[in-house]
Amino acid sequence: MSVKQVCVWVGCGVLLSIGAGCGADKPTENDYNSVAQALGSVTATNDGGGEVGSMVDASAIVTGSPSAGISIDASGSFRGNRLGVMYDYKVTCADAAGAALEKCSSVSDSADVMVKWSGELATAVLSGAVSREGMFELSGIQSGTVTLAGSGSLTVDAHFDALLRDSTRDYHLSYKAEYESVKVQRAPAKVIGGSIHYAVEVERKAMDGDRNSSASFEIDADLVFDAAGGAKLTLDGDHHYTINTSTGAVVEMNADGKT
Repeated sequence: MSVKQVCVWVGCGVLLSIGAGCGADKPTENDYNSVAQALGSVTATNDGGGEVGSMVDASAIVTGSPSAGISIDASGSFRGNRLGVMYDYKVTCADAAGAALEKCSSVSDSADVMVKWSGELATAVLSGAVSREGMFELSGIQSGTVTLAGSGSLTVDAHFDALLRDSTRDYHLSYKAEYESVKVQRAPAKVIGGSIHYAVEVERKAMDGDRNSSASFEIDADLVFDAAGGAKLTLDGDHHYTINTSTGAVVEMNADGKT
């Protein structure tokens, strides 16, 4: 399997990178929190984008009934703009017998979906150019709960200037993602199970007056979805957060598992 990476610059002086091969500095507590915020920003956006939005979009497109804001173009691909980022989907579908369909419809039972993002993402904690690509494999569509597997890569670069201070922060995030038995409920649309594993590489670059600092490190991340439609993020096994799968908002959890 080829290694896919995502690069994202995020706030709080941290550069995130997901994938193998980053530097050997040790992340601080602020680094973990900033990485969590960045991953939350690409997990969901409040207008139906991000990882969750893409999985919901894919599950709707393959039935012939795209989500609101997604339309088909002259090439047969599906496209939509969410929070300044263009989402592109190319799909092939098959029926319950495995026979290829000329076009995806209400009889689709499995599908392959190529997903791409491109554009400028701006949230409360992250802004910058975004580029993502990957493949989803969908099965069990007729059951009403789609099972999704696959892999993907994302890159984001962002720059931050501090208000009222001669201070800047630049961040780069790169990751490869593996989607494992993700369950997408078709109606009402939400993700209700499964997980995404991220191998994260992070670089942090900052300038405060005449002082410069930088660091690079690796973080292992697991995002697990629950039956109620929520999600929990774990970084390096012992840093825990909840992520709102509608907005991407992140809340740190205590050692006892409470927010």
